Amino acid sequence: MKSWIGDTDHRFVQVPFPDGFRQKDISFEVFEKSLAEQGVEPQDVCGVMGETYQGCNATLLPVEYAQSLRKWCDAHEAVLIFDEVQAGFGRTGEWFGFMHYGIVPDLVACGKGFSGGMPASAVLGTEELMTMYGPGEMTSTHSANPICSAAALANLEVIEKENLVANAAKLAPMLAEGCEKIAQASSGKVGCWAATGLVGALQFTKAGTVEPDPEAAWEMVNQAIGKGVMLFAPVGIGGCAIKINPPLTITAEALGEGLAVLEEIAAGL
Repeated sequence: MKSWIGDTDHRFVQVPFPDGFRQKDISFEVFEKSLAEQGVEPQDVCGVMGETYQGCNATLLPVEYAQSLRKWCDAHEAVLIFDEVQAGFGRTGEWFGFMHYGIVPDLVACGKGFSGGMPASAVLGTEELMTMYGPGEMTSTHSANPICSAAALANLEVIEKENLVANAAKLAPMLAEGCEKIAQASSGKVGCWAATGLVGALQFTKAGTVEPDPEAAWEMVNQAIGKGVMLFAPVGIGGCAIKINPPLTITAEALGEGLAVLEEIAAGL
């Protein structure tokens, strides 16, 4: 997926995300083994960065894995960083996705749900890390844009006042059941599905394999839009994954209607 970048910095290494689908072994030993195979010594790791769930799925890290990772970072004085751009601010039924793990990272990257659609992002972190730079020592041209900052504050007030995090948690079982029904209706075209809070993911694959089937994913999206259910373009490995991200304000009635349309489409693919 990163071939378009060209040459990458060899000091950045990747380890498999324990999703249970493409990476069957979800034990923390895979993390340690992967570093060893790439010649990385634990004492040379300055930080570990991971998405709470990846763009192609809605699968959280296994709790035991996440807690082992926190302990590993503490033991080797490495900074633990979570990318919460997708997961933060209620999407998973908690204010932040990492709250499902019972741990606290050292740095958190935020965006998207943070500002209600306005171009804004933020970094949260421990006092030790966030006070390394004094006022004005770390900035950029567009830092603290007043319009986007006001929009973000207003957005956070609405999330809190309207109990939207609780709404995501309440509707989570309904979305999960809907994703499962869509997968069953697809006659094997959906190789993997997952749902957490108000985010669901359907990965279209060749029957019985993990090989991406982007054509089926695109057909699903095109038909859904034609029937009034807005989905964005397929993402992830080979462009095979469809994400279901309804607004946190959605009602059970509206969610059920949309899921029923998607199930009908899947049955006809």
